[in-house]
Order: sequence, then C-alpha cells, then structure tokens
Amino acid sequence: MSSAVFSDSWFRIAQARVALPSSTTVSRQHFGGELWYVLQERYSHRYFRITPQAHAFVSRLTPALTVEQHWLAFIAEFPEQAPGQEEVVRVLSQLHVANMLYFQELPDNQAIYQRSQKQRRREIQAKLMGFLYTRIYLFDPDRLLDRCTRLIRITTGMPALIVWALVVLAGAVTAIENWNALSDHTQGLFSLSNLPWLFVSLTTMKLLHETGHAFVCKRYGGQVHAFGVMFLIMTPLPYVDTASTWSFDNRYQRAVVSAAGMMVELFMAAIGALVWSQTSSGIVNSLAFNVMVVGSVSSLLFNGNPLLRFDAYYILADLVDIPNLYQKAQQHWLYLGDRYLLGTMEAQSPATTLRERRWFTGYGLGAFLYRMSVTVGIILVVMDQWFLIGVFMAVVAILSMIITPGRKLVAHLSGPKVVHNRRRASMTVGLLLVGALAFCQFVPFPHAIRAHGVLQADESTILHAATEGKLVQVVARNGDMMRQGDLIAVLINPELDYEYELARHQASELDVQLRQSLLRMQADTAPLEQRLLALTAQMSELDALRKQLVVRAPFAGKWVAASLHERSGNWIPRGQALGELVAGERFRFVAVVPQEQTDDLFRSKHARMQLRLAGQSEITLPIVQLTSIPYQRERLASSVLGFAGGGEMAVKPGDQSGEMTSEPFFELRAALPSDLALARAEGLNPLPGMTGVLRIALPGEPLFRQARKALMQLFQKRYGI
Repeated sequence: MSSAVFSDSWFRIAQARVALPSSTTVSRQHFGGELWYVLQERYSHRYFRITPQAHAFVSRLTPALTVEQHWLAFIAEFPEQAPGQEEVVRVLSQLHVANMLYFQELPDNQAIYQRSQKQRRREIQAKLMGFLYTRIYLFDPDRLLDRCTRLIRITTGMPALIVWALVVLAGAVTAIENWNALSDHTQGLFSLSNLPWLFVSLTTMKLLHETGHAFVCKRYGGQVHAFGVMFLIMTPLPYVDTASTWSFDNRYQRAVVSAAGMMVELFMAAIGALVWSQTSSGIVNSLAFNVMVVGSVSSLLFNGNPLLRFDAYYILADLVDIPNLYQKAQQHWLYLGDRYLLGTMEAQSPATTLRERRWFTGYGLGAFLYRMSVTVGIILVVMDQWFLIGVFMAVVAILSMIITPGRKLVAHLSGPKVVHNRRRASMTVGLLLVGALAFCQFVPFPHAIRAHGVLQADESTILHAATEGKLVQVVARNGDMMRQGDLIAVLINPELDYEYELARHQASELDVQLRQSLLRMQADTAPLEQRLLALTAQMSELDALRKQLVVRAPFAGKWVAASLHERSGNWIPRGQALGELVAGERFRFVAVVPQEQTDDLFRSKHARMQLRLAGQSEITLPIVQLTSIPYQRERLASSVLGFAGGGEMAVKPGDQSGEMTSEPFFELRAALPSDLALARAEGLNPLPGMTGVLRIALPGEPLFRQARKALMQLFQKRYGI
C-alpha cells in the first residue's frame, strides 16, 4: 500500500460514484524499464499516464459503488498494491480536469472541484505567463492525412531517407565552400528590404516542418487531430498536435516523430544553399538564402536545442527514457533546496536511481540558465522595437520567475511540511535574501560598452558608375591588387550606342548639305555650320560616356567589392557605388555609441578595448588610438550600421541612403596599426566595409546601480522623464 494512506480531503470524495467513460482506450508503455498505462479519450484526444497500481484501481471504478467502497474492496483483495487515499484523490482530480471521468450524478465533490479549479487556474496562468507563444486551433487534419497515405509512404520511407542524406550533405558542402560570401550576405539578413522574404520563408518552412511531424506520426499509426496557428512573439506560425505519439510503445518511433520537423527544415535549407550558390542577385536568390538560414540556424538553435521544450527536448526525453524530464528536473532542484538548504528531512526527490539524479541535476541547471538568458534576450529585442509590449513581457517574466516562486516559498515556509525545521528554513531564506541584496548593492560587477562599427581605409576612393548601363563583365575580384589603368569591370548601354550612331549619321548628312551650300546658297552655310558643331559636341559627349562604361583603376591599390560579381547581368544606375579602391594599408574602425552610453564612455579614460570583426571573432585586433568625436552626429559612416543595412541604429523613414539616423549618436574612431602582418598570419584579412564590435571594458559597478541607471536612461529616452 502507498505510504500516503490517508488524506484530509478523502471524506469529500468518498461518496462519489465515478468511472472511466466508454470512449477511453488503454495502451501499455515502458518508461525507464517500468510499465505504465496510457489512457486515451477518443473524443477529446487527450492522454493521461498512470502507474499499474493506479490503473488497477481506476479500471475497477463503476457508478454502482462509491469511491470508498471500491477502495476498501481493493484493499481487501490486494492489500500490498492498493493506492493510498492521497494518490486516489490526486489521480481522480487529474482525470476529472482531463475530462476522462464519468459521473452518475453531480457529486458533492469539493476536493476534486477545488483541485480541478486550481489546475485550470494554473493552465490559464501558464498561458498568460507563456508570452512567447499562443495557440489557436483551426481544424482537424486527420481525414485529409488519411487520403495522403501513398504520399506519406513515399516521403517517409528508406529511399526518401537516402535522398535526404545526400541532399543535406551536398548543401553542407556548398555552404562551407561559399562560407565567406555567406558571411557577407548574412549581414543584411534583418534589413528592411529582406524582412518580407524572411517572413515568407519562415512561415513556409514552419508549415513544412509541421507537415513532417504529421506525416511521420501517421506513418507509425498515430492520429493528428489539430492544426492551428501559434503566435510566436506575434509571428503567426502553423502547428499540429501529435499527442497520439504518447500511445507509441516504441520510444524510437516517438523520437523520429519529434525529429521529422527538423529533418524537413534541414532538407529545405540544403536545397536553399544549392539554389543560392547557383543564382545571381534577385528574388530567387533572396528566397533561397532566407530558406537556407531559417532551415539551418533557427532550426538548430531552437528546435534542435534540448534545453528548450521544443523538438529536441522530446527527442532527448524519449532517447534517455525519462518522461517529463523538464518537470522532474525542476522538482529535483526544489527537493535539493528543500532538503539541504531548508533542512526538510521528509522531502522526497522524483529521482529513484543514480542515473536519474544525474540527469535531473544537470538538465535542470542547464535548462534554467538557458531559459533565463533566452527570456531576457527576447525581452530586450522586443523592447527595442515595441517598447510597451516589451515592458509587458518584462512584467510577466518578473511575475512568473520571481513573484510567483516567492509566494510559493512563503506558503511552503508556513506550511505543514517544514513544521519541524521552520526556524532553520526561515533563517536560511532570510540570509540568502540579504546576501543576494548585498551582492547586488555592494559587489562591483564588470560591464562594458559594445560599439558596433565598420572598418574603413585611411586612403581610399569609392568608384561609382559614371554612366548607367548593364554590367556584362567583372574582371577584378574582391581583394585583388590593381595597378593604375587596370580593367575592373565593363558595362554596356545600347541606348548610348544608338544615340551616337544617330548623331554620326546626322553629322554626315549635314556635312554633305554644308558642301552643297558653299556652291549654291552661301546664306545657309552659317546655320548648317552651327548645327554641325552641336552634333560634333554631342558625339564627343556620347563618346566620353561610352568610354566611362569601361571602369579602370585610377591609381594602384586593393580592390574591395564583396558583392559586385553577384550583380553581373543587372542594370547599374548612374552614381551607384561599384566598390572601393584602397591605396594604403592603414585602417580605422568607425563605431557608433548611443547617447545613453556616452557618460560611461567619456568618464573611462583608461578602459581596455577589444576589436573583433564579424565572421572572424576569434581574432582580436590591436587598437593604436581611440578618438571620441565630441559632438552629436546624425549621419552614419556607412549604411550597414543602420537598421536597413542590418545594423542596430534606427534610421529615418524614407531615407534612401540608409545613413540618416532618427536619433543623434556619438562616433568613435579607433586607429589600427599599419602593420597587420600578425593578424593576417592568424587568418584575418581586413577589408574596408567589414563590420565588427569594439568592446570597451568599464570599471566594475554593482548590479543594482547598473540596473537603476539603465532603467532611468530607458525611461528618459522613451518618455523624456
């Protein structure tokens, strides 16, 4: 018999007449080497897992007898296997909330009612606190999937797996071979012009992702009864309900269902990489690039991270054969605190073996730290774009991560479980609270300014298209050393050729007319000569424009144009930048600093500085001298620092250059040494236009002071208070 034999709430449910509804089916499963029973309600498609002894008792329930009568009879027949009253109350309340209990009549069931109400409040609270996503059900796709049985067999069989492996391998090789170009293209991922394509790619990929889950679930005999929309940080994404995998006895089948979505995304990402590498700049190239990024980076960072409760988490839980790994890890850490900090000797851990204790300890700590970092990061990103929504998310996070656990802790300290160690528990919590406040108030904590910027050459010239035309030949490649007069690129403009030939024929005709006028009507000679001179000047101008279609190096230097070859075959407007010709080897890094960080910057005269370029962050560049421009600026040194170019500075709406900011900023100029041989030896190849981050370490300040300053600056910036 269970250790918790009696329950204070037993008298409230003892006379209830309940039973499992006839629509409930039962399947056997093994978790961690132990036998469990999974109850499925066919109409609501809900699942519930119980122990064999709980199933033995629940399966005997009928409305003919009360719960107490059934329980006493079970004790008489199986005294060693009978569940305790507390377990019976808990199981019945959970089945009631899951709509998996049939009542002959409305019972005076205050205990079950209170527990069900508490469970419902928890569900509502979880939805409110889970601001990262909200789900809306749309329709039941199960019958539609039944009609696609042949397609499901084709796309989920062994031949499909072989094709998947070959395509993913080819895509990975292509991405590695084009890594430099890929890194350069990634800088504009969040630019305004790319956001629509990113949204389309994300929505389409997630639709295919969920289709993969549904197909594999049906392949193994499961059912998919829900298709809907999940709003992930206000981004609508599709979802399907594959809860029927709970009835799969084979844990590897459950893991494959969870992995199917990521496999689909990786397959599409590989196709995107192949298409992107073989196409020039345009709609197809942009879509392929976004599909590649969404299907690889986002899939691996989120769905492929077992520390978040997405696909990889369920894969891990099935492979290690520990169901509800996340919840049990949380309970285990609560047990550690209750047992070893508060001194509650009666506390019990959900871990029953040394293997489970290790998993719960490691996974619980990792999941908590990662969840905190992801939550804070998302709040900061949303707050930067939608301040009020970000504040709401921050309040909800504080309620769920600080206030609610605090209330539970107070209730625990005043509850019956710590009656024998209440003094020690209260003193321990008080000391920890005082220690945490003292740490935040008095202990200096390092912090730094991270200034985003762009690399510039001290001696360089940007070459623009002097005449509009179609780019037909790109001779110079990015990083080539050029001599004066070397050919860089060739454009053509058929309209210029047509106008030149037309002017030439008109000049020939006027020349004939001029010769005739000298013999016949000399009075017409002067007008004809003026017209001929005008046509000659027009021909000279047109010929000069035609010569400008051939772009040559005006002086010796290094040619820097990372994306010019991608525009081959495109029409280049007049005045558009083609690239930069760098004459010397000296570089400087121009960084931008928001107004709220200037106070710390100007007060820190001996701060340590580190400069790292994007894509080559493992190498730190030395700084010769740092100069602060002592007045506000509103034009960026490069459009790549603005939001439209993938940077972090907000630019004015409608600004075509992408360089005019909506708020003033301060500019830093970090001079680099002329000799970068050491950096090149380590694999760094600095080129003008490369972006990076200048990290300026500041003197340590307590966390409370840093948070207070940041909050005051935030409200001053947003509301002027």
